[in-house]
Amino acid sequence: MKILIFGGAGFIGHHLTNQLQHKYDILVYDNFSIFGVRHEVQKHKIIQGRTKNWFNVKTVNGSIIENSLIQHTFNTFKPDVVVNLAAYPRVSLSEQYPVLSAEGMIQGLINTMAYDVKKYVHVSSSNVYGNYQNDADETTLCAPINLYGSLKLTQEYLIKSNAQLKGFVYNILRPICVFGNYDIGDRLVPKFIKQAINNEEIFYAQDTTTDITYVADMVNALQLVIEGNADNETFNISSEHTLTLKELAEQIAKHYNSTSKMIPVSREKYFPNRGSLKINKIKDKLNYNSKFNLEGALASIDPNTIH
Repeated sequence: MKILIFGGAGFIGHHLTNQLQHKYDILVYDNFSIFGVRHEVQKHKIIQGRTKNWFNVKTVNGSIIENSLIQHTFNTFKPDVVVNLAAYPRVSLSEQYPVLSAEGMIQGLINTMAYDVKKYVHVSSSNVYGNYQNDADETTLCAPINLYGSLKLTQEYLIKSNAQLKGFVYNILRPICVFGNYDIGDRLVPKFIKQAINNEEIFYAQDTTTDITYVADMVNALQLVIEGNADNETFNISSEHTLTLKELAEQIAKHYNSTSKMIPVSREKYFPNRGSLKINKIKDKLNYNSKFNLEGALASIDPNTIH
């Protein structure tokens, strides 16, 4: 099977590439850049770390809005499955760069769906739900409160309509708070890890709850979807560990024997107020089971890989 991974050198993408490369013919399409990281030396170090274990992985260095290059990639590689992980990596960046974010996520998505493929796997986000103070499953009303969630939900509608028109099957995954090695240090969990290791003050949004997803669980879910037959289904993804941001910060600090002081702050207006994200559907249909609680995930992380 041939798998084309857009964003395959990104945080989640490179972990997926590492896991699938020995089983399938993989082509990674990526611009090999780290948006939001200013220093070129730091960018190079992250990309080098993410790709150091690749063997026989084909690559195309390009933008997702370069339609002619994407067309050439499809015509020459002829993938069976497309996995779309290309996106701005953080909610805050979409708010900061709304036009670039919209162009990349909407025009880029359209470009990746213009050619024949058997299955299209898209990584969306739990941000499509917006606020949910009770449990949220895949039937919960989507009412995003930030641009990132709105664009992700638009992508979902575009995928579903194109699947009907062109006859491919799709799967959409809605993960929440994915973290792990070679993550970017200003996202929630890696930021807390860096602050704890350096015994710095940890600022957490008070009265705010989240689920977390260790990247190995996320990649396992992606592989189940790629290899499975749950056609045209949407799935929530998490490691089934719901906690307040205060609890998250405290447990991370405890793991690293940190003396960091916990400082409560107001939640950013674009950060949803969440309950628990339910994953019963993917457990029932694809036999998914999360393997990592927070402590197990932290034990698997090399802090030197977080920049």
